[in-house]
Amino acid sequence: MLLDCGEGAQMRLIEAGIDLSKIAYIVITHLHGDHFYGVYPLIDSYIMRVRSQKLKNKKLVIYAPTGFCKGFDNNFNDLITCVEVSKNTMANNGFVQMGDFKVRWLPMDHGDVEAFGIFIAIKHREKELGIFYSGDGICRDKCLEFLKNVRPCIIIHEASFLDYRDDAKKARERYHATVADAANLARESQAKMLILMHISSRYRSGEINDFISRAKRLFEGDIYIASDLSQVQLDRVTC
Repeated sequence: MLLDCGEGAQMRLIEAGIDLSKIAYIVITHLHGDHFYGVYPLIDSYIMRVRSQKLKNKKLVIYAPTGFCKGFDNNFNDLITCVEVSKNTMANNGFVQMGDFKVRWLPMDHGDVEAFGIFIAIKHREKELGIFYSGDGICRDKCLEFLKNVRPCIIIHEASFLDYRDDAKKARERYHATVADAANLARESQAKMLILMHISSRYRSGEINDFISRAKRLFEGDIYIASDLSQVQLDRVTC
């Protein structure tokens, strides 16, 4: 399962040693270019690989917000299925089974754009390990209530801005999260691990440590900064 697919995503997958034909699901959280512009070249490469090597029983299913599938039907064929997710989908209060994953969409506050966070339940040591991926925005109301109840083990959350006064103001203006928003959610949902991502390029490398130190004020679990090709070994995670 691939969560969001920005420009150059397939190149990163190749660098990570992940065969494109192994991807069964792509989930797009919202329709901002940095989260879905990589879908189209990935689809082309996927189709070429599956057909040229005559791989059988392959199917790629894309889940995306309203409007995505309608505009690109001509790009899809017998190997690709596109499913649109909307607020009506979430009203059913249910999970969607995707292979070994159980997935649920949660509403995110990201301004005028329809945006979702993704909760995934994975079988882990005869139990279920919960992971929440925020996409962009802030988890409020129904999203927060749900996560408090399920207590995800791992939260992967955007932290575009630090939480100093001016930074927090910019975050609110752009409907993005601060490191405090991410850390507070991890604490309130009793997560064990927080992975910070989507950090603005305005911050120099020396300021990245500030994200860790600011998050530690609010959350006592493990805290990491996401980086290209970094991995979390789920079989070594204790929740």
